[in-house]
Amino acid sequence: KITNGKRARQVEVQNEPRRSKRTRRIKRPFDEEMDFLAEQANEKKRRPSKWIIPIEEIDTNDDTENIASEDENPKSKSHSKPLSKVKNARFLQWRLSPARIQLCYDAAIEHFEKVMVTVKARGLVSELNDGFDLLRERGRGRYDMELPVFDEPQFSFLTDLQKAPWMEVVRQALGEDVILIHKGVFLSNPGASSQNYHQDGPHLTTSYQRPCHAINVFIPLVDLTRRNGPTEFVLGSHILGFDGYDREKIVTPNVTAGTPIIFDYRLGHRGLSNTSDSSRPIVYCTYAVGTNGKEFRDIANFSRKRYHRLGTLLDKPLSRDERLRLRKNAQNNRQCVNGEE
Repeated sequence: KITNGKRARQVEVQNEPRRSKRTRRIKRPFDEEMDFLAEQANEKKRRPSKWIIPIEEIDTNDDTENIASEDENPKSKSHSKPLSKVKNARFLQWRLSPARIQLCYDAAIEHFEKVMVTVKARGLVSELNDGFDLLRERGRGRYDMELPVFDEPQFSFLTDLQKAPWMEVVRQALGEDVILIHKGVFLSNPGASSQNYHQDGPHLTTSYQRPCHAINVFIPLVDLTRRNGPTEFVLGSHILGFDGYDREKIVTPNVTAGTPIIFDYRLGHRGLSNTSDSSRPIVYCTYAVGTNGKEFRDIANFSRKRYHRLGTLLDKPLSRDERLRLRKNAQNNRQCVNGEE
């Protein structure tokens, strides 16, 4: 073998217990650094990811106050809850209670039904692809809904910057000057297809990596499973230059209802297909850094000027059983009136 005009010597390494000084490979500082990085990468793969917190192991029916009031002695007979639930009780502060989960779920389903009734009654089905101010399609079987009812006082646990249970984490990421720039519900119906991989917003500059300027908080209203279409994230894709889809960095948190999933606005993700027989609604809240009234605004995703105005929503028509019940009540009322006369 000829290399650069010189004959290269071939050394049989397998049969030699030790290389001679002439043939021994000298390790340079660069090689040592590469070996160190490779060892660190292998060690990181062996360790469990610190991004994932087993919040979903907590029972949704648990109550923090009840746990705290029980006897802390594990040997006591009155201590009826498993120790694992007591250990994870601190995570309950970030979650929505079952009553609030149900309130949001009912509001989301009712809003979707009213919008679809209004669209059909007014002959606007052909304009669904363009989107409306209160509902926009985000792929087959998926809808991004804006609920006016979320502005009412009964939903202040979502909109109030002091009451929302996840605000401590939000302020740790964005700072004390935080504003809520948008809120709504993502609804994935049975048969919904998977989304394309995307980031909700681009980097504010491509010159260097800036700190986080906005984050999303996803709160599923049902338990997330592999079948009902959870959200798939690519860890590290919020870093400038590493925003591509990487299968080796995929994380899909299947958390219980009411458990918030908080992530950088620039993090790549996609909603997976819903192969179950039930809908999967997720409340989302988007927060941004507020600086002297010049806060970040996502005009591309949340501008109402791009969409048709739907106007006042029509009520859902009564079912046959409901109409029959109303007629019977009306007849009973008339009979009571006639009897009194």
